[in-house]
Amino acid sequence: MSNRNISERVMKWMKLLLNKPYIPAELADTKGPLLLHISDTPQEIYPYIIKFVQMLQPSYIVHTGDLVDNIKLGILPHRTKEYRNSLKELLPKLESSCSATIYYVMGNHDRLDIVNKITNRGIATGEDYIDVEGVKFYVNHYYGCSNGRDFDYYLYGHSMEPISYNNGRRVFLNGLNSMNVINLSTNRVFNLPYPLETNTFRTMRRRKIGL
Repeated sequence: MSNRNISERVMKWMKLLLNKPYIPAELADTKGPLLLHISDTPQEIYPYIIKFVQMLQPSYIVHTGDLVDNIKLGILPHRTKEYRNSLKELLPKLESSCSATIYYVMGNHDRLDIVNKITNRGIATGEDYIDVEGVKFYVNHYYGCSNGRDFDYYLYGHSMEPISYNNGRRVFLNGLNSMNVINLSTNRVFNLPYPLETNTFRTMRRRKIGL
């Protein structure tokens, strides 16, 4: 292993232990345009996400659902006020932290009507097909079928499995396992870690199916 790789690994873990966003040198030096894919974000990591976006300055952001993942709104509807207040904390800061086009894909613990009232410029949607810089994306909170249509990337969340993979023709990216950054000019994918305690805040264990 080269000295540069060793230095990058040390830097990565130092940043994680200090709860500071980690962007590898190869990504920091790239020109992009970049697309950031995240999913199932608990309120406790919002400051980390905002700081990461400020540093990365992606051209596009796709959030594949459960915007307030510490509040399981689908099974705890009485927490709607808390959910709304959390979105008021996240969405304005996210949308003011960069000039990216932002897509919010609704999860099973999201409310489209509430998201639409709070967002200033985000695009709130369900299962969708989007074209970004000539690259075709299928975006959904769940891993699954795209009704026979073929895409370059499949973005999803909700469950820890299946993990991200490439079958040679299509790239499947799980936004629960990692924050995924795609360089749209080269198709290079960077899988970057969330803060260390993210799954604890999500109230789930690594191999548990998402709620």
